[in-house]
Formats: sequence, C-alpha cells, structure tokens
Amino acid sequence: MNPSRQIFNRTISAVLVLFSMISFAHGAEDYTTTVKVNGIELNQALSAAQVDKLLGKNSQKITKEYAECTENYEYSTSTPSGKNLTFEIFAEDNPQIKSDSFYKSKQNFQQLGTTKGRVWLSWSNSQHMNDSILVNNKVITPQYTLNQFKKDFPNSAKNGTNVLILTPTEARHYLKKPSEFEIGYTAYVNFDFKNGKLNKLAINQGMAC
Repeated sequence: MNPSRQIFNRTISAVLVLFSMISFAHGAEDYTTTVKVNGIELNQALSAAQVDKLLGKNSQKITKEYAECTENYEYSTSTPSGKNLTFEIFAEDNPQIKSDSFYKSKQNFQQLGTTKGRVWLSWSNSQHMNDSILVNNKVITPQYTLNQFKKDFPNSAKNGTNVLILTPTEARHYLKKPSEFEIGYTAYVNFDFKNGKLNKLAINQGMAC
C-alpha cells in the first residue's frame, strides 16, 4: 500500500475513532441512510463489478493484500488525481464462497465479479473531484464549504466534521437511544475543510481494518 495513503488512512482512522467516542457519548451527531457516488449506493455491501463506476478509467495497479483482522482479502487502488479506494471482503457478505482459495487467482475487480465488499473511498484533493457525490441527498462538490456543512449537518458540526452512515434499521435504534447506540462496524463520511473550503473527503463503509 502506498505510504502516503497509509498515513492519510491512519489519520482519518484516528479522527473517526475519536468521533465515535463522542458520538455515542452525546448522541448528537447527524446521520444519513444514503451515500451515493456516481449512482452507486454505499450504504450496503457492493459487488466488485460496480467498483469501476466509482473509479472511472484512470485507476492505477490494483494491490491485493491479506487482511488479518477479517481473515480475508482486500484490494486497493488509486488514480493519478488522488482518489484512493480499498475494497474489503467480509465472509458474511459472501456465504457462497467456502474457501480462501477462491481469491488466489483473483487479481482485479473484474475477476471478482459478483463478490461483495465494503469500500473506503477517499479524495486527497477535493479540487480534483469530478464524481457525482450525494450525502443524504446533498450534492458534494469541490466548492462545498464549511458554512454549508453547518447548514446541512448542524449537529455534526458541533463536534467535528463527520456524518454517521446508518442503515434504516440502525437509524431507528439510534433515534430511540443514541447514547446507548452500538454497532459492529461504524461507517462515516469524513469532511476535511481548509480555510472554510472542502479540502479532502473520505467515505468509510464500515470497514474493520
């Protein structure tokens, strides 16, 4: 994995862990039940065949690694413009796959086909974002500002710049008892602003690693 990408992911991970603690303690963060990139819904596991729609045609070499925490494989790639994607596979999303040997010959998303996974998708430079991005049906563009974020997600803006991604069922539980809400894999959209303007964006689809 690219060293700069590892640093960026570790930084985002630290922010999200801290946000998770605040979120569950105060129960005041905004959430969304829909996040779409180029028409692909990211509030659910998606097939590897859909990844090309997230990446476009300019992705670099795909790296395959074995993830100890999920005991399965993850596939990562990036684009020259600074878009990074990791596709992490969970056994519970793919009950039809009985053995890890299935992945031995799978080197890219086309070969994985209908295999489902969860993604971490990030843009290290918002000015190079040319994707259609909708968070809670709000359009996110390179011109998105901190002031707009405060209007769209006022509760999240009180503690940071993160928005929970919840399924409809999770959202119902969250609304009933937000301070007691717990979830196995927490998913977020992380907005990073610089001088009041969107600088970076990361969508974490509830990955474990």
